[in-house]
Amino acid sequence: MALFGKKKKTEDAGEAPVDEGWRPQPEKAGKFFEHARTVAQTGNFSYAIDMYARGLRFDPGNMESHVALYETAVRYLQSSGKAASGKEIRAIDGSSPADKMAAAEFAWAKDINNLQLAMKLLAAVGKAEQVEFGQWLAPRLFAMMSKAKKQTKQLYTQGKDLFSEVDAWKEAFAAAEKAIAIDPSDSDLISELNELSAQRTISEGGFNKPADEKGDFRSNIRDADKQAELQDQESLSGGAGAERALERAKAGFEESPENAEAVTKYAQLLRRNDTPEDDELAVEVLMKGFEASKQYRFRMAAGDIRMNRLTKRIRAIEESGSNAEEADTLRAELLELRSAEYNERVAKYPTDRGIKFELGAIEFDRGCFEDAMAMFQQCKDESKYRTRATHMLGKCFAHEGWHQEAVGEFREAIEKLDATERDRELMIRYDLMLSLIDFARDSNSIEEAREAAEICSAIVRKDISYRDIRQKRKDVDTLIKELGG
Repeated sequence: MALFGKKKKTEDAGEAPVDEGWRPQPEKAGKFFEHARTVAQTGNFSYAIDMYARGLRFDPGNMESHVALYETAVRYLQSSGKAASGKEIRAIDGSSPADKMAAAEFAWAKDINNLQLAMKLLAAVGKAEQVEFGQWLAPRLFAMMSKAKKQTKQLYTQGKDLFSEVDAWKEAFAAAEKAIAIDPSDSDLISELNELSAQRTISEGGFNKPADEKGDFRSNIRDADKQAELQDQESLSGGAGAERALERAKAGFEESPENAEAVTKYAQLLRRNDTPEDDELAVEVLMKGFEASKQYRFRMAAGDIRMNRLTKRIRAIEESGSNAEEADTLRAELLELRSAEYNERVAKYPTDRGIKFELGAIEFDRGCFEDAMAMFQQCKDESKYRTRATHMLGKCFAHEGWHQEAVGEFREAIEKLDATERDRELMIRYDLMLSLIDFARDSNSIEEAREAAEICSAIVRKDISYRDIRQKRKDVDTLIKELGG
C-alpha cells in the first residue's frame, strides 16, 4: 500500500519517524462501501457510484470495492445513466493522489465507454501507485483502445507509457506493437519493444520485488536453470552469460517463430555481435519471423540490416583510403538497395509521409528526378515535411532544367520557414539564387539576374565563406553585364 506524504522526525532524535501525510483509513472507507452496496441493491446506481468513490478516497487499495464499483458502473450504463458533471467530479476530488484517483474513477464509472476518461483514470492510478488496480484495469483499457474508431500512433504510445507506470508489461508491449504497426519507421519504438520485453520478464518472474518481500528476489527462482537464465540476462554485454542468453533466445525463436517477442530478442542479440555472419543470420531470423507472423516490421528490420552492413563496408574502404573504385560501386549498389526497400515500404504504407520523403531523397540521389518529384509533392501537405519537401522539389525542377518552376518552389519554401527551420534559410536562398541565374541566362532576363545578385550579396554579408559564394558573386556580376545591365 502506497502512503502519500513525507515522513518527519520529531525533535527527540530517538523517536521513530512520524508520517504527517495521507494514510489509508479502511474503517472510515468501510462505511461508504457498505452504504454503496445497500443503495446499489435498490437500483440507485448513481448514488452507489458516488459512495464507492468517496470510500476509495480513504482505502484506494481495496480491490473488492474497485470491482464492485465497476459492476455498478455497468448497470448504470444499462440504465441509461448520464455522464458526471464537473461539479459532481469536483465534489469527489481532493489534494492527495488517492483523491485524484477516486475522482477519475468516479468520472469514468459515470461514462464507462469513454476512452479518454479511462486513460485519465489509469494515469491517476499510476500516480497513486495502486499497481494491483492498474493491472486489473490495463486489459480493459487496451480492449477499449483496440476498438477506438481513430487508431493513431499517439493513442498507443500514450497507452504504452500508462501501462508501464503500473507494471502492466503485457499491455505495454502490445500497445508498442500497435504503435509500430501504424508507424513502422519509428526506430525508437522498435528499440523500446526490447526493453519492455525484458521488463516484463523481470516483473513476471518476481525479480523486481524488494529483498524483504517474500525473501530475497532470487527466492522466486526455483531451479538452477532459471537462475542461470536471469544471470545471463544481466550479463548480455559479453562472455559466457551472453552466449547462454543467445542460445536461449535461439531456442525460444525455434520453438515459436511466430512470436514477435522471440523474433525481436534473438535478432537483437545476434546484431549485438556486429559481425557479417551474425547480421546475415539476423536477417534470416527476421524474415522467418515475417513469414510466420506476417508482421511487416520484421521485413523492414531485415532490410535495415542489409543497408547498414553495406554502409559499414563503404565506410571501412573510405577510412582505409584504398580501392576508391570499389567504394563507388558499393555506393551505387547501396542506392539501388535503398530504392528497392523504400519503394516496397511506400507500397505497404502509402499514407506514411516519412517513408515517402526518404524515398524522394533516395531517388534524387539516384538522379531519378521525376520519381523524386512525385514523392516530395505528396509530402508537402504535412507540416513536418512541408518546407524540406518544397525545397527538394525545387532542386528536382532545377536539375531537370525547369528553372521557373524551381524558382517558384524555392520562394514557397522560404515563405513556409518557421522559427525552428531558420538554419535551412541560407541553403534555400543559395539554391534560389542558382535557379535565378540559370533562368536569367536562359530567358535573357535582367530582372532575374539582378534578384540573384541581391540574394548573393545578402549571403556574402552574412557568411562570406559559404560554399562558393565568392565565385558566384563574380559570375552574377558578369551575367548582368552580358545582359546589358
